[in-house]
Amino acid sequence: MVTPFPRLLSPIRLGHREARNRIVSTPHNTHYGANGLPTDRLIAYHAEKARGGCGTVMMFGSASVTPLRPAPDTQVNLWKPEIEPWLVKMADAIHAHGALCLSQMSYVGRRGTSLQTEWPGRGPSATTCEVYHQVPHVMRKHEIQEIVAQYAVCAGRLKDGGFDGCDLAFYCDSFADQFWNPRSSVRTDEYGGSLENRMRVSLEILEAVRARVGRDFIVGIRLSAEDHDPDGLHHETLKEIAARLNAAGLIDYFTITEGTIISYRARGINNPSAYLGKNVFVKLAASMREVITVPVIAGGRVVHPAQAEELLRSGAVDMVPMTRALMADPELPRKAAAGAIEDIRICMGSNEGCIDRLYAGLPIGCIQNPAMGREAELGGVAPAARRKRVVVVGGGPAGLEAARMAAIRGHDVTLFEATGELGGQILIAARAPRREEYQGSVRWLAHQARKAGVDVRLGVSATLDTVLAEGPEAVVVATGARPRRPGIPGDTLPHVTTARDVLSGAFTPEGRCLLYDEVGHMAGPSTADYLAERGLAVEIVTRQYSVGDDVGTTVKAILTSRLLKAGVCLTPMTALLEIAPGRVLLRQVYSDERRWVSADTVVLSSGGIGDDDLYYGLRERVADTYLVGDALAPRRLSDAVMEATRAARLI
Repeated sequence: MVTPFPRLLSPIRLGHREARNRIVSTPHNTHYGANGLPTDRLIAYHAEKARGGCGTVMMFGSASVTPLRPAPDTQVNLWKPEIEPWLVKMADAIHAHGALCLSQMSYVGRRGTSLQTEWPGRGPSATTCEVYHQVPHVMRKHEIQEIVAQYAVCAGRLKDGGFDGCDLAFYCDSFADQFWNPRSSVRTDEYGGSLENRMRVSLEILEAVRARVGRDFIVGIRLSAEDHDPDGLHHETLKEIAARLNAAGLIDYFTITEGTIISYRARGINNPSAYLGKNVFVKLAASMREVITVPVIAGGRVVHPAQAEELLRSGAVDMVPMTRALMADPELPRKAAAGAIEDIRICMGSNEGCIDRLYAGLPIGCIQNPAMGREAELGGVAPAARRKRVVVVGGGPAGLEAARMAAIRGHDVTLFEATGELGGQILIAARAPRREEYQGSVRWLAHQARKAGVDVRLGVSATLDTVLAEGPEAVVVATGARPRRPGIPGDTLPHVTTARDVLSGAFTPEGRCLLYDEVGHMAGPSTADYLAERGLAVEIVTRQYSVGDDVGTTVKAILTSRLLKAGVCLTPMTALLEIAPGRVLLRQVYSDERRWVSADTVVLSSGGIGDDDLYYGLRERVADTYLVGDALAPRRLSDAVMEATRAARLI
């Protein structure tokens, strides 16, 4: 069969090795480790991507090369000799499915905090940044040389363990680029001053690594094309650095990113969400490629094989990083090769399940794919012991996943949805600016449910009698939640509405809008963004320390920037006490100061109340009855999908 993606699925040489295609899963941390070592869970996670057809599987983001700055226990410490059998086990698992296996190697230098590791940062100079506040120990020459030597030791350990290569983290304020940057390094010795001197340590690392592993081991580096921060490095300097590194003849590939993690806004660029669009890094990567003679890996939210194919056709890049796309669907490469494009679950760029969980110190996941990181529990689908008649009530994400999974397992499934469209509250959330891709999650679920044979009945308000008339042997109730009002005096006045009704178009706000957010996640700030885009004056008030307190760090920075640039007034640490015609009473929660402010429209973002009446009516009549998603308790998309798939696997 002729593939529709000939460039994407063609092989490419990396040094003396060959990758079977141009798809790359780039290095990232997962918090699946234990005691600074890999685990079976971590191996299964990466092996699933290799099994799905990824050509190059990189891993162990920020894996530490030195005990002088160990990675936290849930990350990977390459300096530990006891990691060696784990490396062999990981390499064997990846190679068993035909992919290349590489690990990142890193020393974070000044970055981090002793609260995590009980060790101080060590950097080129006594400088700090917005994100990391502790002043580091200033390294002497012999300490720098010790780190260089440890890079070589760890590269040799990877090679001896069967890995195909290593990825050197020379970006995001790591050891090497801390020396490059005259704002983080103010040294005046041979490691400071001129660009030649500031690059000395990075070239010493490359020379030491290459001397240890030889030419038959892939050595690549990851660097930024633009830090997007006043205290960061800028494109022309980074392009000159890339040219000099390339000229050394020691590197087999470059991965080009943008942004850095010395500031929260630049971190949001380095890990681009849907707010930044797609192909975020490609323009500057193409500029960097002008001075690079080995393969260039770059993208910045490449989520679809057709998008990747077009990037390769343009000549801007040689390989395409599809890391989060593979989290959403590790079988993307095989599906692309088979032409099964509609079966690919597309990453929607929320960052909620993956990178923002990582920055919160939590194990990563995928907001759409419940099996990601849980391959041992959910990676396979066991056929049902006996075919049953199953009724699912509700066509939102929880209902669709329950119906899909039950049908795949062999059950006879009917799904009732009260409205004329599948998708539930996701369709409303997707009406906010830059959140359109959110719809993709339920579009995929709806297509897969119908493909699996689910009998979908739209416009049917399921009652106790309606459900029982189907003669169900099992029922999944996924009826969602109704909007909650907080019980504040005046919250039922005619000029008071909810975020849901604003986004759905059921209510048209007027004049000066005050949005009161009790939830702290996306609903409040994204609704404020929606109102501001329509030219309304908006103030968003919350009792929490900041607006969007529970929004992940990479999204929060970009969304906050949007709100401020649109003129939205952000008022944290403030409670709404009373609503009156044309005004509201506020209280500063720490000083107790009270004040009246004008408000022509009041929008409440106060979450929901689970719609569970049908469940309690059914559970006495159908023994195998489950309550899932927002009907159980209003939370997030990942919770709804996880509960639904687990329920369907029990039937």
